[in-house]
Amino acid sequence: MIISARRWRYQLILVLAVALAVPLLASYDLSWYTVDGGGGTSTGGDFELSGTVGQHDASTTMTGGSFELTGGFWTVAGSTPNPCPFDLDDNGAVGPGDVGLVKNNFGCDVNQPNCAALDFDSNGAVGPGDVGQVKNNFGPCP
Repeated sequence: MIISARRWRYQLILVLAVALAVPLLASYDLSWYTVDGGGGTSTGGDFELSGTVGQHDASTTMTGGSFELTGGFWTVAGSTPNPCPFDLDDNGAVGPGDVGLVKNNFGCDVNQPNCAALDFDSNGAVGPGDVGQVKNNFGPCP
């Protein structure tokens, strides 16, 4: 009889432990997730972009400074051109501030950080031709 009483106590303790543990396990919340299936890293000049296929934020637009990235699936290259590439200070218009940003980088080689984006005439360096292109586009952005 003593053995069965001990066994009964152990069984009761085991049942209680399981009964108390189940609600703790059930309260786990996975509120953010991704379905990843590949991807990789793309580089160009001083820029690097890493991504995965099937990210949940496929329609989210992320911005920072003069850069914008819309997550999603591949489209035809160049299908969404920048409507105002000469608005370097991101104020909605092309003006003297944008010219100043180009002038501050005169002589900058396209292999240096942020210089390729300022080489509008594609001659390999930032110079007077780039300032001319910015000035030719003065005005509000579309």
